[in-house]
Order: sequence, then C-alpha cells, then structure tokens
Amino acid sequence: MPKFSALGQQLGRAAHGPEWEKNNQDRIIKFGEYVYRLIFHSGVSAYGLWYFRDKSWWNSELGGTKNLWMMHPNHPVEPGMTWYYLVQCAYNVDALLSLIELSFEFEWVNPLSYSSAIEFLEKEHVVNESQRKKQVLNLMVRSKQQTVFWTPFFQIKWSPTVRGDFREMMAHHIVTNVLIFGSSFYRFTRIGSMIFLIHDLSDVPIDMSKLANFVKWKITTITCFVVMVLLWVLTRLTIFPFVIFRSVLFESYEYMVVKGKLDPALYEAYCYIFYALLGALVLLHVTWFLILLRIGWTLVSKGETHDYSEHKSGEKQGIKKTN
Repeated sequence: MPKFSALGQQLGRAAHGPEWEKNNQDRIIKFGEYVYRLIFHSGVSAYGLWYFRDKSWWNSELGGTKNLWMMHPNHPVEPGMTWYYLVQCAYNVDALLSLIELSFEFEWVNPLSYSSAIEFLEKEHVVNESQRKKQVLNLMVRSKQQTVFWTPFFQIKWSPTVRGDFREMMAHHIVTNVLIFGSSFYRFTRIGSMIFLIHDLSDVPIDMSKLANFVKWKITTITCFVVMVLLWVLTRLTIFPFVIFRSVLFESYEYMVVKGKLDPALYEAYCYIFYALLGALVLLHVTWFLILLRIGWTLVSKGETHDYSEHKSGEKQGIKKTN
C-alpha cells in the first residue's frame, strides 16, 4: 500500500499544491488503503459476474434461490468456488486486522512516573479516590489523542487514521468473518457467494468516491456518490434483505427439512445463529445508509462534501479546486 499512498501524494500535490501534502498525511495513508480496496473489489466483482452468470441460484427460471437449499449438503463445490471463497476469506481477515492496525496506537508507559504522580497527588491532599485516579491519568497521558485503554505500563490510543464509523465497521468485519467460516464449514457456499457478490459490486463506487474525496475532487466525488447510493439501495437494501435473507427465513426450512433430509433438531440448533448474523448485516446496511443520507443532505444544503464514515464531525473544507 505504500506505493498506492505515494500515488495519492502525487495526485494531491498536483491538484492542490505542496501545502496540501503537509496537512493531509492521514488522507494520503487512507488513499493507499482505498486504492488497494478498489483493485480488489473490481477484480472479484468482475470474476463473480463472469463465474456466476449461469448458476441456477441466480436464475429465477431455473428455480432461483430454491437451489440454495435443495440437495444440501450435497452441493458440488467447484474449484472456481473454492478459490473464490479462499480469496474472499483472506481479504476479509486482512481487512479486520488492517482496521485494528489503522485504528489504534500502542505506547509504553513508565511505571515510575505513575508512582511519582501518586505521591504528588497525595501531597496535594486529594482525598477523593476517583478524583485522584482521574488526575493521575491526566498526568500520564500527555497526548491530545483519546486513550482507549490505559495501565501503569502501557496505553492504547485512537490513531489519527481511525474511521468515524469504527464501531459499525468492526461489527461488520466480525459478523462477516463468522459468516464466512460458518458458511464454509456447513457448505452454504452458494448463499455465501451471493452475499459476497452484492457487497463487492456496491463497494466499487464506495472506494471510488472515497478516493475522489480524499484528494477533494468535488465533481468526481459527487458523481461516484450518486452511483454508490443507487447501487447501495439495489444490492444491500433490496436484493440482500428481500431476496437472500428472505430465502434464508422462508425457503431454507422447506427445502432442507420438509422436502429434504435434514433433521429438524439440527436445523433449529444453528438456524437462529445465522438469522442473527444476517439480520445484523441488514441493520448495519440501514445504519450506513442513514450516514449516506446525512452526507447527501450536507452536500445539498451546504455544497460541501463531508465523509462522515471517515470523520464523525465532518471535514475541513479549505480546498476550493474541483475536478
């Protein structure tokens, strides 16, 4: 990703001058991350559209989503599906680890300084225990960044590159990885591949809009944003809940248990876990859509492009030049 970040550095410098480069190091780092994501999402989307173009579970004339459950768990897993799953698994595990790396900073703390701080506060006759501990923490943490976890020996702080929607994204990565390993173990690769594809397709304009916004190309950002919203509504707010999730809720039991050979007790032992995980994805998609509406409202009402998924309070709008 350093080479991709260097590309963002060159584009930003060319568009806005050397002063922009000095004041936007965090943007340059994230630019590299999203170039990598754009390459991945574009590649797997193209492969998915080609590989699944004639699969029965995507074709309503051949039975559509009913084929996700009929003859389960005896679905043949072709080499193309195996590699598709392996690549997706590797990417999503890496995305989880990268989110942690970009969100937190680790620092060692001198325990002797902690002891000195306690002695100092005791001499000052701070009687209230909670007040004393709070003041010790204030003395020890000299950084302006918010501390996530602190001990007398080390502290974990938010990184300058932390996302504005860190909690939602962390929850999404955890749920996604559990679903990937669960669907692979229980041979639900067909429905897993459908979820992969609709996410990857909607991620392409997301990555493009973020890249344009990082270097503040306003017109390009707006164009990609409009495409992103339309694809988000089509894939994550329509196909996912009303086609895929609906099939899980209403067709899986019929074709695996009633018309299939799966033991009802075995089905009920695991179905609610998958219901909860998929339902969590639906809620996260709605949450992010509300963030998109907020971005759109700010754009319409103020004429400013603020990525609230990266910056909760908005961004500085000091650059006038657009592309």
